[in-house]
Amino acid sequence: MSYKTYTYAHPVLGSLTGRLLESDTVVHFRSIPYATVPARFRPSIPLTDIPENFDHRPHRTFTEYGFGCPSRPHDNSGLPGEQDRQYDEFKCLCLTISAVKSHLDTLSSGTLSEVNHLSKLPVMVYIHGGAFTEGAGHISSFHETVRTAALSVAEGTPTIVVSIGYRLGAFAGLAGQDILEEARENGDTEIFNQGLFDQRKALRWIQKFIGGFGGDEDRITVFGESAGSMSISMHLLADEPVFWRCAMQSGNTATAGRNLTWKEVQGIYEDLLEKCGVDKSVVTTREGRLEALRRVKQEDLWQIWISVGAAIMEMYYGPEGTFFTKGLNGKPPRYIDHAAVSAGRQWLDAAIVGDDFFEGYIFRDGLRHAKYERFVKVFKGVFGNEEGGKVLEAYDIEPDEGKGMDQVKFFMRLMYLIGDIYFQEPTAQMADAMSREYNSENKGEMKRKVFRYQFALPNLFPNTPYSFVTGHHFVEMFYQFMTLRERYPTHRNKFYQRQSEQMAKMWLAFANGKDPWDEYKEADGWKIEICDDINGWHTRTREEDEKRSQDEPWGERRYKAWNLLREAFESVYKEGGDEKVEWARRTMWDKKTFTDEDYTFSFDWKKEGTWNS
Repeated sequence: MSYKTYTYAHPVLGSLTGRLLESDTVVHFRSIPYATVPARFRPSIPLTDIPENFDHRPHRTFTEYGFGCPSRPHDNSGLPGEQDRQYDEFKCLCLTISAVKSHLDTLSSGTLSEVNHLSKLPVMVYIHGGAFTEGAGHISSFHETVRTAALSVAEGTPTIVVSIGYRLGAFAGLAGQDILEEARENGDTEIFNQGLFDQRKALRWIQKFIGGFGGDEDRITVFGESAGSMSISMHLLADEPVFWRCAMQSGNTATAGRNLTWKEVQGIYEDLLEKCGVDKSVVTTREGRLEALRRVKQEDLWQIWISVGAAIMEMYYGPEGTFFTKGLNGKPPRYIDHAAVSAGRQWLDAAIVGDDFFEGYIFRDGLRHAKYERFVKVFKGVFGNEEGGKVLEAYDIEPDEGKGMDQVKFFMRLMYLIGDIYFQEPTAQMADAMSREYNSENKGEMKRKVFRYQFALPNLFPNTPYSFVTGHHFVEMFYQFMTLRERYPTHRNKFYQRQSEQMAKMWLAFANGKDPWDEYKEADGWKIEICDDINGWHTRTREEDEKRSQDEPWGERRYKAWNLLREAFESVYKEGGDEKVEWARRTMWDKKTFTDEDYTFSFDWKKEGTWNS
């Protein structure tokens, strides 16, 4: 054993042993269980103590990582300190805590008066992304929270940093009549979207037990990227105050490609049975079918889930047992007003809302074979010649398919457009909606502060599809946790390392109740914090950014295009309500609609009716 350990007597949980790291300033308690899974597809059960036989590790010893939810096999060859990950669907509901050693020392050895006067520390909680099908931020050295906690001590703002795991893929998202009937029979009220319910239970666990680590249960800031950010927006819509502040990075409920219908999830369930070798004509009972699925090896189930085209950045929202029962009365989130509903949450103190410059690059493989004429025809068929033509012109895509267009240029502009539909326009919509929420009781003063950012640094690492792409989806993760800073180029006085550390400092300031940068509000010109390859982190008004970005090598910010997209969807809503908006977004999500001339898009909003019934 080449590391030091630290044993702490938690006042409720008892003795806990973690690693002592970062010059003995941080105690890293790895993979503490917060819930158990009684059976595949069933709701998790919250824990109130430390079970004796949770996994292979010695009881109450949290010096090694535990398990993640089964997902894509992980390549650890490029990450310093990364170990081979272990996966277990029943032992993956854990969280990892980077606690401040000096605070634990005082809690352990101080007099009663010292403990009573010891100020509670703010808490940051990271929810990892991965399209709800993969990811393991709570057991990954890449997402390790130790350096962030150590920096907080060095900056004089000690902060506890936590990362949580939750179920993914079929283990979290499978829905169908058999599962519904079993849930009713068992008295389960949490029927679908088990991953979101897992997250909620983790956040409740933190509220309950973090005080014993010196944390303030009333000052919990959640942050997450992509599906992690989507999750945060869903917790806002669910309207249970399980955090105080939040940072939403590249994602919210409008990022979902489809809000799945009951017919669709039942179809996925039927396909899954078939691919798993379960013949319904032979296995005629619900119990038999579910038992057969529960016998499938966990790694095989994940692969089959992906092979049947199951949810990636998509989910079924219920009509029964829904995650949103309280906040949205059992209804699914709506693109047209999701931001306004989130902005109305009185209990949210402040929010960071941001994205990356070139989110659409993540769609490059799906869009590579898009055909210009086909796409323009489909796009104008969805949004109309006038509205659709305006949007296409804003993205420098020739709206008259008869004139033709260079394929390489079209491919680049198309990636921007599709990325903006699912990431950047919803992000801009969320930031604007939150910043416009006023407290009439306070004479028009904003009741909460909103901070907007956009990230435009490159991927610094060779030999990947994202190498040296500026501002691609999730690129800020290479900087935020500072875990790879020794690999950054050292020219320009360690420019990239300084931007990485500055990002961590700003998020820490936010978690400590401070303003990380200037507020985003109309009265001050909509100030935005930009991080780019020339200036690093700096502030601009929206007008300044529109002008300056026109001359920047990665391209101009697309504010006008985002407004036109929003107007186009509002026009679709006026014509056909939520159902036609869903149809429009599905059409853009289904890449076959403009890559395959012979393909007919199957979702007819006029025939489907309410798409989530």
